[in-house]
Amino acid sequence: MMRDFVTCLEFLTRIRFSNRTDWHDDDFSRSVPYFPLVGLVMGVFMGAVNYGLYYLHTPDFMRAVMLVLAELIIIGALMYDGFMDTSDGVFSARDRERMLEIMKDSHVGSNAVIALVCLVLLKVAAYTTLPPVKLSFALVAVFVATRTFMVTYIVNYKYARKTGIGHMFKAYAKPMYTYIAFALCLALVAACGLPYLYTAIAAFVICQGIAHFLSGQLGGLTGDTYGFLTECGVVVYLMLATYII
Repeated sequence: MMRDFVTCLEFLTRIRFSNRTDWHDDDFSRSVPYFPLVGLVMGVFMGAVNYGLYYLHTPDFMRAVMLVLAELIIIGALMYDGFMDTSDGVFSARDRERMLEIMKDSHVGSNAVIALVCLVLLKVAAYTTLPPVKLSFALVAVFVATRTFMVTYIVNYKYARKTGIGHMFKAYAKPMYTYIAFALCLALVAACGLPYLYTAIAAFVICQGIAHFLSGQLGGLTGDTYGFLTECGVVVYLMLATYII
């Protein structure tokens, strides 16, 4: 159990507890139910950074930018990478095979750059709009929720490629993982407060719509689209939070 949690934690963040090099598909698949708990680690870290900066009377815009930097330092840019690759492919207006080729290409296109700028600006805007104390709770809730959403993308959608990092999570994932992850998510997000839970439910509906669209465009989802959907989920949640919370 602990080994599977550590596998998930080390893959989704920059935190390292081991020097393992012998990864197998079932190692990744067994870690899927622990996504909400890893999201909790991320959210507590981000919420603590936000509160610390607020306590130090850091100007709002500077605090927002430092939150983006804190995310990159402790969580990393894995989701951003998937977001950019998917943006390049899906917004290229090509056929399905060409989209998948573009997403696999290591070069960064204009669609990816523009999409990333919009993503960061929306995050900064939300960070400066939400009241600082409520933002700390929102950060806990959003990271738990969006990492839980990833479980549905992995378990419930066809994988568009025969190989890839995302396929390693998909290969041996079981339907019961969804129920375990959502039970954890409901408990953790509800602990932040019911408005945070209502926001998560609304964000989930929107993200499932985006996932369905991507699946139709690509013939399934990929590891890159998991990152795209996760980053979209963060922004959707934070934007909804400015109205609901």
